[in-house]
Amino acid sequence: MKVKCNFIAVLFLLVGLAAGTKAVAEEKTKEYHESWTASSVQTLEIKNKFGDVSVINKNGNEVTIDVLITVEAPNEKKADELLEQINVSFGKTGNTISAETHLNHDFKSRQKFSIDYTVNIPTDKNLNIINKYGNTFVNELNANGTFDIQYGNFSANKLNSPPNGLVELDLAYGKADVESANNLSITVQYSAINLGQINDLKLESKYTVINLDAAQSVISESKYDTFNLGEIGSLSSTAKYTKIKMDKLSKSLKVEAGYGGVKVNKVDSNFESISITSRYGQIVLGLGNASYSIDATCDYCGISYPENDFTGDRTSENHVSRVKGKVGSGSGGTVYIESRYGEIKLD
Repeated sequence: MKVKCNFIAVLFLLVGLAAGTKAVAEEKTKEYHESWTASSVQTLEIKNKFGDVSVINKNGNEVTIDVLITVEAPNEKKADELLEQINVSFGKTGNTISAETHLNHDFKSRQKFSIDYTVNIPTDKNLNIINKYGNTFVNELNANGTFDIQYGNFSANKLNSPPNGLVELDLAYGKADVESANNLSITVQYSAINLGQINDLKLESKYTVINLDAAQSVISESKYDTFNLGEIGSLSSTAKYTKIKMDKLSKSLKVEAGYGGVKVNKVDSNFESISITSRYGQIVLGLGNASYSIDATCDYCGISYPENDFTGDRTSENHVSRVKGKVGSGSGGTVYIESRYGEIKLD
């Protein structure tokens, strides 16, 4: 019995040693460094995959790109072979510089490796970045920019494009966090968007959650989304299967919706206009003590409004209810609502 136990103990020890040996991997790196005088550069283009791109803005008269390639393999020989299959090329045409990641045609991505870029560039240079299977960070941009991000996250502190300028973000299967932006255009699907203070936002979205703190103007085309909006000046949206929730509206709202819903907690008393056409979705507007003219029609649904402050016509025939007239005594804005199979509540 004792001999048998000792044999089992030795067997476990050998298995453990074998497992430990297998767990040890060879890590090797390869680095690139390129630099240009800042005055000779106006636009930077990067095409990367399987790694992160970080754009910082240190003071200086140079634009620099540092690339760190890291690989892990069972032994040094295989690590060297893997490194040889990954390369980065640099170029300059006019005032545009570029960097691109290249993988050999027989490269297998099911390996442990990363290709990480660190870019130092003044904030007034244009950025065009494509990155797949990696995250992208931009500290500050005071120029135009285009970002194509797939299967990775995008984050930025400030995206302040110049007057008549634009920053464009195309995001799929990732997450975006932007603290502030002047003029931002986003195309997104299967993702999550978190936005802080935005002046003008254009948005085309599918299967995405959009969180926005504040914006002066929002124009959106949406399908299967959820909008959580803070303080918005104007919103114009075409939406299908989308829920729109807003804390405060100050100026105007125009929505064409189907199979969703629109809810605004508070409408500023000085708002200009609200126009909503909706199917199969509830409409809730927190108009408070505001004065406004109203023309609301509800087909197969009901209308709730301040009846004591209303002057005008009320009709109900068959399955259609209509309220047309004025709420309050001031001039106020205009409210037009056409709903089908969705209650209208004007609080």
